[in-house]
Amino acid sequence: MIIFIKGPTERKRLEINSHDKLYKKVQEAFNIESFNLSYDEDNQNKIDEKSTIPELNLKQGMTLYLHYEIIKKDIKREKDDFMCDHASNAMCAHCAPLDPWDAKYLEDKKIKYLSYNSYKEMCKYKNQDFIMEDYSVKKCTDHNRNIRCVNCQEKDILLNPQRYRMVDHVEFDDSNMVQNFIRNWRDTRRQYFGILIGKYKNYDLVPLGRKALVSGIWIPEQENYPDGFVINDKFEDDFLLDTGLEILGMIYTDLIFDGQMTSSKMKDDLFLSSLEVDFISKMQFMFPNFENNQLLNSKFVTIVATSNQNNEIELMEYQVSSQCMALTRNNLILPTSNPKLFYTEKNIFYKILQEDGTLKNVKAEPFLPVEYFIVRLTHGNKQNPLFLNSDFINNTISNKKLAEYFNEEYSIEKFSNFNLLMKLKNRFRNFNKFLKCIIEKNQEDFDKFLQEEEFQNFILELKKYFKKAWVCKACTFINEQNLERCEVCETANI
Repeated sequence: MIIFIKGPTERKRLEINSHDKLYKKVQEAFNIESFNLSYDEDNQNKIDEKSTIPELNLKQGMTLYLHYEIIKKDIKREKDDFMCDHASNAMCAHCAPLDPWDAKYLEDKKIKYLSYNSYKEMCKYKNQDFIMEDYSVKKCTDHNRNIRCVNCQEKDILLNPQRYRMVDHVEFDDSNMVQNFIRNWRDTRRQYFGILIGKYKNYDLVPLGRKALVSGIWIPEQENYPDGFVINDKFEDDFLLDTGLEILGMIYTDLIFDGQMTSSKMKDDLFLSSLEVDFISKMQFMFPNFENNQLLNSKFVTIVATSNQNNEIELMEYQVSSQCMALTRNNLILPTSNPKLFYTEKNIFYKILQEDGTLKNVKAEPFLPVEYFIVRLTHGNKQNPLFLNSDFINNTISNKKLAEYFNEEYSIEKFSNFNLLMKLKNRFRNFNKFLKCIIEKNQEDFDKFLQEEEFQNFILELKKYFKKAWVCKACTFINEQNLERCEVCETANI
C-alpha cells in the first residue's frame, strides 16, 4: 500500500505492508527521533504508536500528518553594542546568525569537533557527499580472476583527521551509577565491563549537538581478571523493547592498585592502546548508525575508568573514527606489541601537523600511530535519575541477599533500581513491559504484574530466605535462625 506522510517541511511517499510498524517506517524515512503522527493537520486526531497497520484502517493514497519540533540550524547572535550601528529590529554582519560549522565560533567556544548534524549540514551546503569509508576490494566481473584492471586494483589509502563526532557529550543522570560500577573493581581488584543504557538527546552546548543520556549500567555475563575481562554475552537487547531506552555504549575499568592508584595507560603514557582501539572499533560496528539504509559511522560511545596523574580514578570518554572502523573491518590495521602503534597491511598515508601549521602526508611504513583514530568527547553528571533507587547490588547477588534487600516490601520504589532489574530480567517472561511500568511509575500496571503467577512464585521463593529476628515472649531471647520456635525454651512464635 502507498500512503503519503506530510511533515512541516516536506511530503514523502511511503510504501507499507500489513506487518510493518508505521512509526518505525516514518522514523527511517524522515530520519527523526521524536515525533508523532495524526490523521489531521491540526494534530487533534493522533495515531497511537502501538497500533498495527490493519488497526489504523489506512487506504491507498491516504495522507497522514507528521508533527515534530524544527530545530534552528544556525547560531543566533544578539546585537553587539560596540560593533552594530542599527536599530534593534535590523541586522548586520556583526549580529547575523552564524552557520553551525563556523570555525571562529567553535574556536572561541573551545569546541574541537563539529557535531555530526553540523557536519552533515556543512556537506550539504558545500554540495559534498557524506558517505562512510569502504576499503574492501571491489571484484570486477568484466574479466577473469587472474587479471586486474584499473578499477579493481588496490589503491593507496589517504587518511584525514575526523572533523566531527557522532556524540558530543555523555551525561550520567545519577552520580552514584558510576561509583557503584567501580565498586565491583574495588571489591575484587578485577577489571569490569558494562553496557550503558539510556537515550540520545539534543545537546545545547554544541551547535546541533547530541548527548548520550545514561540511566543505567548493565553488567553482562563475563569473566573478570586483574588484567582484563572476557565477555560471554551477545548483548541481546529485547528487554529494552518499547521502553524508550537503548544501548548507548560501554564502560570498562583499567585500574591497578599497587600501593597507589595507577593503570596500564599511565605506565605506557597513552590514551588508548591499539588493542583497545581495535576493540572499540568492533563494538561500534556491532551498533552501527544507519540513515536511509546507509551505514554512517556509529553513535556507540566508550567510557574508560582509569587513573590520572594524581593517582585518582578518572573517566575518559572516546569514540574511534569512521576510517578506523573501515580499516579494522577489512583487517587492514592490526594491533601490535607496542600499544601506541598499529601494523598496516596496505599503503596507508596519514597527515601530520608540522611546526609551521601546514599538513604533511606521511606513509605508514608499516606502523601507524593509534592516537590518529581517537575522537574525544566530554562527560558529566546531572542528578535527575530515571531509576530512583541507587543502592549497590552485588554482581553475583543470591536469593538470600535479594530477600534482605526487599525486606518483604515489593514496591515500585524498591524495584526502581537498574542494577537489581538487570539481575531479574531473565526471571520474567514479559520483563520489557515490567521495566516500562517501572520507568513510567505506572502503579496500576505494576499491581497487575505483582498478581501474576511468576511474580507470586518469585515472592514465595524469597520468603524461604527471609529471616526476621523475633523476641521470645517467654524468655526474651532474640531469635534470628529459627522462625517457628524459640531456640532456648522452644516456645512457639505467635
